This record gives sequence, C-alpha cells and structure tokens, in this order.
Amino acid sequence: MAEKTRILLILSFIIAFIGIIPNPVESKNMDKVILQLRWNHQFQFAGFYAADWMGYYEREGLDVEIRPGWVDDSKVLNAVEEVLEGRADFGIGSIDILLAEKDTTSLCLVASIFQRSLITNYMDKDIPFNSIVDITKLKVGRREKDLLDIELQSMLIGEGIDPNILPLVDENETFQPEDILQGKYDVIPGVAGGIIEYYADKDGINLKSIKPVDFGIDFYGDSIFTTKELAYTNPELVERFRRASIKGWQYALENPEEIILRMTEEFSNPELRDPRDFEEYNIYQSKKIIEHTLYPIVQLGNMNPHRWSKMCESLTKLGLMDKCIDMEEFIFDYEKVEKKKNEIVIRRTINILIVMLIFTTMIYIARLSNKNRLLKLELEENKRKEGIILYQSRLAAMGEMIGNIAHQWRQPLNNLNLLLSNIEDCTKDENIDVEYINTSVERGKLLTKQMSNTIDDFRYFFNPRDKKENFHILDGVKLTLDILDDKIRYRNINLLLDNISLVKIYGYKNQYAQALFNIINNSIDALALLDIDEKRLIISIYEEGDMGACEIVDNGGGIEEEIQDKIFEPYFTTKESQEGTGLGLYMTNMIIKNMGGRIEWKNTSDGVLMKVLVPKGRIDNG
Repeated sequence: MAEKTRILLILSFIIAFIGIIPNPVESKNMDKVILQLRWNHQFQFAGFYAADWMGYYEREGLDVEIRPGWVDDSKVLNAVEEVLEGRADFGIGSIDILLAEKDTTSLCLVASIFQRSLITNYMDKDIPFNSIVDITKLKVGRREKDLLDIELQSMLIGEGIDPNILPLVDENETFQPEDILQGKYDVIPGVAGGIIEYYADKDGINLKSIKPVDFGIDFYGDSIFTTKELAYTNPELVERFRRASIKGWQYALENPEEIILRMTEEFSNPELRDPRDFEEYNIYQSKKIIEHTLYPIVQLGNMNPHRWSKMCESLTKLGLMDKCIDMEEFIFDYEKVEKKKNEIVIRRTINILIVMLIFTTMIYIARLSNKNRLLKLELEENKRKEGIILYQSRLAAMGEMIGNIAHQWRQPLNNLNLLLSNIEDCTKDENIDVEYINTSVERGKLLTKQMSNTIDDFRYFFNPRDKKENFHILDGVKLTLDILDDKIRYRNINLLLDNISLVKIYGYKNQYAQALFNIINNSIDALALLDIDEKRLIISIYEEGDMGACEIVDNGGGIEEEIQDKIFEPYFTTKESQEGTGLGLYMTNMIIKNMGGRIEWKNTSDGVLMKVLVPKGRIDNG
C-alpha cells in the first residue's frame, strides 16, 4: 500500500511539472546576431574582436557578425538607428542611446565598457587656459548636431554659461590638428586616442587636452545596448552576448599586442593618411582605451544607475530631453528580467504545490496514527533493550569483580585453611601450645580483615552515585589498580605510572573508575595471550586543553583493522563466549560521553594507546 501511494505521488508531481517547467529549446544551430559598431575598425572595439577570435561567442552558442560604422561608399551607419530598425541586434553607443530614448523608449543598456567618455577638446598648449570661462574668448570648432559637442555644452552650462554664445559650423565640417596651427580654430573636438590626437603626436604638434571629467562632467563612454523587446523576450541570449563580450574585453586589455597584430592582418581604417599607420595607430590608441575602461580597478561592464541619471539630467538641462527616463527599465538586469519572467511559473507552481500538499496531507493523516503507534512501540522496545544492555553490563561488571574477588581471596583462604589445620593438630597434642594458638588466631584475624577490606574495595567501586563531583584522576586509577593488582602480578605485567599530574576532573568518580577498569582489564587480557619477554602497561595523567587526560598504553599487539570500527558497539567481543560479553567498551564509551568527555585511541607499533578525556574540575567558589 505504501509503495502504491509513493508511485501515485511521483506520477502526480511529474504530470504537474510538465506544464510549468519551460522546456529548453534544443538546437544544433548557433544564434546569429549582428553587432553594429559606431566607427571604423580600431582598438576602440578590440574586446568584441577578441570575443570572436578567442571563441567566447561560439562557446555561448552565438554567431556574431561585427559591422563597422563606415561602409564602402563612405556612408556612416548610425548604431542606434540600425538597432531600432532591426538591421542589428546590438549596438555600441553612449549619449546617443539616451537621446534615442526621448522618442522611442525602446532601447535597453546592456553593459558599459568605457567607464569614462573618450570625448576630449584640444587646444594649443601655449594658449592660456585656467577655467572653462576662458574658452568663451576663443575660436571653438562646434558642429551642428554633433555628439562630440554635448559634453562641452554640459561643461558650459555647469559654469552658468550659455553654449549659444559660441557659434556653430556646418555639421559636415572636419577638424584636423593643422586647424589649430593655422589659427582656423583655437579649440577642436575629438576623442582620446583618436585620429586627431594620434597625428598631432606623430607630427610633433603639442596639444593641450580639455577633459570633461576635470570639470565635473563624468559621462560613460562606449556601452553595449539592444532593444527592450530582445532583452525581455530572450534575456538568455542578451546575457550570453554580454558575458562573452566582457570576457573578450578582459582578454584584449590583458593581451593588446596579440589582438592588434590580428587586427592588422584582417582590418584597415580609411580615415588614416597611410594604411601602414594602422598598427601604430592601434598601439597608440590601446593605451588610451585601457585608461578609460578603468580596468582592473572597476569591473568591466559596470553600470551605475546614478551616473546614467546624471547624464540624463545634463541632457534635460540642454533641452535635448524632456525628462529623465526610468533607469530600472533602461538598464538590463538579467536576474531581474528572469525573475519577472518566472513569476507566473512560480505562482502556478505554488498553486499546484498547495493542491499536492493537501492531497499528500490527506493521505498521510490517514496513516499518521498508525505510524505514531508503531513509533511508540519502537521507542518502548528501544528503552527496554537499553535497560537490558545496562542490566547486562552491570551483571558483566559484577562478574568481572567477583572473579577478581575470588582471585584475591584464593591465597588468604589457603593461608587460613593452613592455620586452621595447624590449630586442629595442636589441639590433638596433650601439651597444647596456647601461645601458638593465640598467634595463629591473630594471624587468622588479619587474613579475614584483609578479605573484608577486599569486599569493601569492590563495594565502593561498584556503588553508583548520581551526583557529579571534582576528583583526582589518580584516585580513580588507584582504585582500579587496587582491584586489578593481583591480576597484573599474576600475568607478570610490568606496570609503569609515567608523567603523573594531579589533575582534577568533574564527573562521576565510581563510574569513571569503572570505565578505566574496563580499558585496563582489556589490556591485561590482551597481554595475557602473548608470549613475549616483557609485557608493559603504562599509565599517564596530564592536562590537554580544558580536559583531563588519562592515557593507557600497552604492548598487547593492537586492534586488527577489520574490527576497529566495531570496538565500541554493544555485544562485540573478541574473547571467548565464557570470558566476555562485549559490553565493556560500549559502557565505557557511554560513561565518558555522559560526563561530557570522549575516548580517543590508536594503534602503536606494538600495541594500543587509549586516551580518556573528561572536562577538568570546576573551581570551588566556597
């Protein structure tokens, strides 16, 4: 019946979860995605090349096409437009992502690669420049609708300066370092590590950089983005792309020479004066790019919602946006998206589990009373068995002690019997020797007193006491050895008390002595079976941390490996059935555990070391 119920429950769960657990789509085909860059091929996008060349995209099940921003007919592709119109799945952008959100609210930020914007303004190093106010006195190259101009506008607004006081030029105007040398402009825009900066440095033109971050404008640079639709409908794909891209960037930043060499073999940049400058240009740019990622200080891909909100506020002040967007919706959070996606599944799961729980409860309630009854019977049976074990243990201990009493009485009884025989012979003599009889009687009294003392020793040893007390370990050892002394001598065992410290422990004195009795008696029995020249039994007493230790070492041959795990089990013994019950070490272990201690043991080269550890005695406040 129980087996049928179990099978029914398992089948019910299987049927229930078939409908709530989404089945993974098994496909041998790679997911084809397109990444749209914002400029020509250069080290600015090295991490994406590395992710492709090192197989990171492939390992994530992605086949990624990386498209440059410039095409053969000199047309510049806008990454935001390409993604919004579905011609690309992912794009690289920065401020332009926010500007697109003003009208569409369709984009989602996946990861920020450059923690600082690359945008920089350049001027001749000899032109005096102490504050942003000085720029209003200069000829500034500003193009209409230029993304490079937005951060300059934010710097001016931050100082209370209207950007409109600086005239704009045509949006198709191009800037060169020579514009500054020839006096056409005093200030021109560019990007760190870009064409302007590279050729100015190559031609020996000393330019001064005006960085927005130095004036409190801390915008993010290149960032990965996609559509909200893709992020919410296929968050796993977006997360795989993000994860592989981050790995690629880590590799590129740590191995720039290797990536640049591969780029030189596969790419070119039509913006360069000479195609042969491509490798040198990327080496130059790589140093600037590494600086702007802030790697490894800042984690690659890190996105701070507060900083993106500040960027949004700057655009709002410039009139480029009506209001700030919801950053929780704008920034991709794989765990959050997955959580939302799974909420329905979780609710359905909970409802089904509630039904299953009710169903299961009804089944088990019917069986509960019967189980309780069986459990009660089992507990009573265990208690009865435990009582039998304790009773048998006590009987076994009594048997051991009675055997020792008989052993210690044997010689006094022989002597007493001899005295009585002598007295009997003396009474048959006509000349009774009264003095001899009196002497013999006194000797007989001494013998009976010795036998009486033996009884008292065993009675004290076996008398159970419920109250714990402080006592010296040595007292327990002496009590045990007094009882076993004759047996030790009879077996020709060399007893050595070594390293004896007066350590007090807290527990049941008589039970502790009984535990030592069982261990020492086992050592004596083991030694009795050996035919060796010297039989040794060494006892040491010392402190070990907050424990008092009694160490018993013999050279009785040790414990065989196959029985080592069983020595503390009840009824296990290696002795003949007439000589042992198998309860000695079991009860010893129970006694010591009941006192908050433990027994440690190990085989030595020729015997066994048993260590009995019990908490040290308590300080008497009285």
